[in-house]
Amino acid sequence: MHNYIKMTVTELQDTIEKIEGQLNAGAAALDSRTISGMRKELFENFKITSFANSQERQEKWTSLQHLLDTLKERQAVLDKESEVFAKEAEAKIAAVGELIAGETSDKTFTKEEIEAIKKQVAETGEFIRQSNWPNKERRTAAWALFKEYRETIRLKEDGYYNQLREEKTRLAEQSSSLTQAILYAVRACHPEAAAEKLTDIAITIAALTNPGEAVQKDIAEEENKSQTPLKTKSEGLRDLRKFVIDNRDGITREDKNRIFTAIDEVQEELDKAWTVYKEELQQKKEEWEERKKQREVKHEEWRLKQNDFLARLEDRLAKQYAFKEKLAVVYEKQNSFWERLEKRIINQQDYIQQINAQLNDLENKYAVTSDSKYREKLSEWIKGKYTRIEEVEADIKDMEQKIADAKMNIEELPGKISDVEKSIEEIQNKILEVKQNLEEKN
Repeated sequence: MHNYIKMTVTELQDTIEKIEGQLNAGAAALDSRTISGMRKELFENFKITSFANSQERQEKWTSLQHLLDTLKERQAVLDKESEVFAKEAEAKIAAVGELIAGETSDKTFTKEEIEAIKKQVAETGEFIRQSNWPNKERRTAAWALFKEYRETIRLKEDGYYNQLREEKTRLAEQSSSLTQAILYAVRACHPEAAAEKLTDIAITIAALTNPGEAVQKDIAEEENKSQTPLKTKSEGLRDLRKFVIDNRDGITREDKNRIFTAIDEVQEELDKAWTVYKEELQQKKEEWEERKKQREVKHEEWRLKQNDFLARLEDRLAKQYAFKEKLAVVYEKQNSFWERLEKRIINQQDYIQQINAQLNDLENKYAVTSDSKYREKLSEWIKGKYTRIEEVEADIKDMEQKIADAKMNIEELPGKISDVEKSIEEIQNKILEVKQNLEEKN
C-alpha cells in the first residue's frame, strides 16, 4: 500500500478483527512469516488511517498494541519451534549422510541395506518438506545437501544392481561348468553304467570338492569298490546330492532342477537294482542260515559230549584230590602212630625197670625173712612180678612189630601219593584241553 491511500478507523478495526479471527481460528496453521506479514499489515494500516483527533489515535494504538504483542509472542514461539524443527531436519539429513558418506563411501551395500537407507531417505524427505524452516536460505542449503545424499544412494543402488548382473553372469558360467561335471558323474552312478566308470565318480567328486588339487588313484581302494559297485554308486550319488546342496549358491535354479531330476532318475534305477540285489542276498542268507543251523546242531552234539566228558574228568579229579588227601592223612597218622608207640615202649621199658627194682627188693626180703607165711606171700608177689614183666615184654614186642608195619606203610605212601599227583596233573591237562576246545568252537 502507498502513503497517499487513506484508511478509515472502521476499516482499520475490520482489519484488526480479521487478523484476530485468523489468529484465534487457526493459530496452529500460521507460520512465522505469515504472522510477520500480519504485524506489518497492521503497522502500515495504522499509519494510513485517518483519525478524528490525537486522542482517538492514542486509544486505537493502545488497543492495537495488545494484538501486536500477541502476534509478536506467537512469532517468537514459532521462531523457536522452527529452530527446533530445523535442527531435527538437519540431524536427519546428517544421519543419512553418515550411512552413505565419509569412511563408508566405498562400501558395497546389500539389497537390504540399500532398501533400509532408501526408506530412511524417503522418511527424511517427507519430514523436511514441511514449511517450518526459520528462513529460505537454511531450507535451501538443507535441501541441496539432502539431494546430494539422495543422488549418492541412487548411484550406489545402480552399482549394486550392475554388480548383481555381473555376478549372475559369472554364476551362470560357473553353474554351467559345474553342472556338466556333476551330470557326468550322475550318469556314472547308473546301475548299468560300465564298471570302469566307478573311478570317475570318486575322481569327479574329489575334483569338485578340492578344485585345483591333483587326484591320486588308490588302486587297492578302487578294486575293493569294484566288488560292491551298487554301494559305491549309491554313496557317490549321495555325495553328489550333498555337494549340490552345500554349493547351491553357486548353481542356478535351472541347473539345480536339471541335476536333481537326473539324480532322482538314477536313484530310482539304483533302488530297483538294490531290490534285486537284496532278494539275491536274502536267498544266499537263507541258504547260509540253513547250513549254519546244521553246523550248530552238530556243534551242540559235540559240545554236549565234551561237557559230559569234562564233568566225568572233573569228578575223577575231585576223587583223586580226595584220595590224595586221604593218603596224606594216613601218612600223618602212621607217623604219629609209630611215634606214640615208641614213646609207649620207652614207658613200658621204664615200667619193667621199676618192676625189676621191686622184684630185687622182694627177693632180698625173701632171702632174709624167717616167717614162713610172709615168705609164701613174698614168693607169690615175686611170681606176679615176673608174670607182669613177661606181659609187658610181650606188649613191647607187639608194639615193635606195629612200628615196623607203620614204617613200611610210610615208606610206600610217598610213592602212592606221587602216582596220585601224576594222575591229577594228567586229568587237569585233559580238562584244560577240553575247555580250550569248547572256547575255540563256541
